[in-house]
Amino acid sequence: MMRAAGLALVVCLAGPALAADPMGSAGAFRSVGWAHCSAPLDDWKRGACDPEPVDPSLPPATLVRAHIERAIVLVSRTRLEEALKAANAAVSTDPQSVEALTFRGRVLATMMKPQLAERDYNAGLLLAPADPVLLASRAELLVAQGETQLALRDIAAAAAERPDDPDILWIKARIHMNLGKFETAERDLARAISRDPEDRRAWNLRAKVRLRVGNLAGAIEDTTALLASLPGDLSARETRAIALIGLGRHADAIGDLEAILGPPGDQNPAHAMPHYRELLFQRAILFAQLGERVKSDTDIGMLLRLGGKQAVLRLQLYLRKQGFPDVQIDGERGSRLNEALHACLVNQACTRGINWPI
Repeated sequence: MMRAAGLALVVCLAGPALAADPMGSAGAFRSVGWAHCSAPLDDWKRGACDPEPVDPSLPPATLVRAHIERAIVLVSRTRLEEALKAANAAVSTDPQSVEALTFRGRVLATMMKPQLAERDYNAGLLLAPADPVLLASRAELLVAQGETQLALRDIAAAAAERPDDPDILWIKARIHMNLGKFETAERDLARAISRDPEDRRAWNLRAKVRLRVGNLAGAIEDTTALLASLPGDLSARETRAIALIGLGRHADAIGDLEAILGPPGDQNPAHAMPHYRELLFQRAILFAQLGERVKSDTDIGMLLRLGGKQAVLRLQLYLRKQGFPDVQIDGERGSRLNEALHACLVNQACTRGINWPI
């Protein structure tokens, strides 16, 4: 069975189905770039849609907040580097401001600078040791670093203070997943969804939890609900495809894989990435099992072109070991290789042993 993709990165949104608070309350921002900039792209990159600079004559407490509010506008326009400068200005104005340290830490976490983000969270926690946003935000970093028990300690304290916060519940669910406590994670996510039905991350993660425990119908239900309002969510597409394969609904699974990969033969630079090659191989298997020989061969041809002669040689060696003695070990894709590979693709035991990219 196809493996699920790893954690998704924070995505830039400009479409429908944004939650009321697209930044969320804790941890890395839920999304960036939700505000429209009408200027041409080059002008936008040069700051055409940036807000006016903050008036430096404002009182210090007001000035900190003004820098943060300006940074939020910059985040909404996908100007993270400029948002970080504004966050730096907020901290410089008042290095003891828990709000400024928390906000800058979240900007840094969103920019995938975990060590710097943790520095700010720790500085904030020295000033406010029980702050639930700081504790939950640090827990998100700790679980990503493999410090699951420390993350659990922080998130438990944060959740005790804010038991209904959707973002804290989402972080808590991720930690429980790492601990193998899938039922607990699903309860956390159900509670998060009930508090904020528009948070796509919670729907996506619950679908993955349901997939892990074998609730394929539940995973399909969650991803279908999400895709109804956000059809471009490729993580949801992949999760649903895996669940559909598990239920034997191969034609439906191909539909989702095509939304990710494009039609057979499509020249997509992303296909060179290992995970996309796994998806191409999975689709080739499904096409073969449905009798779509030409489409299956097209996907296999794409994979072998991407892998080059070494990939062909490794595939030939594998097929020889699987009982196809007529396959020549020459690094060329001839008719014997094609026939043997097609026979392998319709045999689950044979395909199970092929790790793509080979």
